[in-house]
Amino acid sequence: MGSKERVLTAVSKRQPDRLPMFCGRIDDSEYWLDNFGVGSELELRRLWGLDCRKMSYSDIFKTRQERTIWGCEDDWDAGYSSTKFFPLIGAETVADIENHPWPTLEQVDFAEASRQISMLENDCAKIGSVGFQAVFCTLCDLFGMETTMLNMHLEPRLIEAALERIEHFLADTIEGILKNDADKMDFFWWGDDFATQRGMMISPEMWRKFLKPVYLRIFELIKSYGVMVWFHSCGSFAPVIGELVDGGMDVWETVQAHLKDNEPAELKRNYGGDLTFFGAINCQQTLPFGSPEDVRKEVRERFKVFGKGGGYIAGPDHSIQKNMPWQNIEALFDEARKCAY
Repeated sequence: MGSKERVLTAVSKRQPDRLPMFCGRIDDSEYWLDNFGVGSELELRRLWGLDCRKMSYSDIFKTRQERTIWGCEDDWDAGYSSTKFFPLIGAETVADIENHPWPTLEQVDFAEASRQISMLENDCAKIGSVGFQAVFCTLCDLFGMETTMLNMHLEPRLIEAALERIEHFLADTIEGILKNDADKMDFFWWGDDFATQRGMMISPEMWRKFLKPVYLRIFELIKSYGVMVWFHSCGSFAPVIGELVDGGMDVWETVQAHLKDNEPAELKRNYGGDLTFFGAINCQQTLPFGSPEDVRKEVRERFKVFGKGGGYIAGPDHSIQKNMPWQNIEALFDEARKCAY
């Protein structure tokens, strides 16, 4: 069974020949290339036998230097509200929101997106993307986290005005890519982070009021082009996961199975009929601090539970970094290849 067929079989909740595998972001690339003796990330993914390929999106958006497409400070490693510049933190009226220099489609290089998609290997499952262009995270980048949360309660009209602009740009951008290249992809990757490892950052009620409608409209747009939704969201958000599944989430990345309320057997029992789980191999404990045999054991456990009847793609539950012994990543994918149905 080829890689693409293997993934699509698993996602359709049927048993492929063996467990499909993927890895999301690979940080500290020189460490991995040196230790595995290859010259590029693509060669690394081929060596590991990964079954999916995700398009590069780094050159799709035309931005000002050191600014994101939203006009915020471009500091990926700073984290929520750690940057110094929040362009809407002082907004008091809807006019203030409207006067922000919102991105336009003139800043999207659709030809480059098509080129990146065309470079994906045909024998693998293909994943389109615009990168991590989130909703809640973008609000926090624009207003600052504290102001975002306060405005949800005290000035909801400001949040609604910003959400309208965010959704409009995202929907138009995603649809532009799908119009050109939906026939060349199996999944569209999108995501947002609205939870911590101990629960949601905002109440389920606020999530349903502000975020859920945007997610579901984007899901509907993606699926209208015959493409499945691959949605990234970290942490534990048990009160609303079912609503994302009902709304059209096909693959959930990244399943941090070691967290409270993310117990594998319960997730599989409650959502395994409709949802495919990706990840679930612990990037905080097992991969950096465990032995290769610890990793192999965890892969086998995830296969037994998440992989029953299909519906699981094995991989790290977040990005891999050089704090992880390379032997542990080798063990992860070697053991996954041995997980035959």
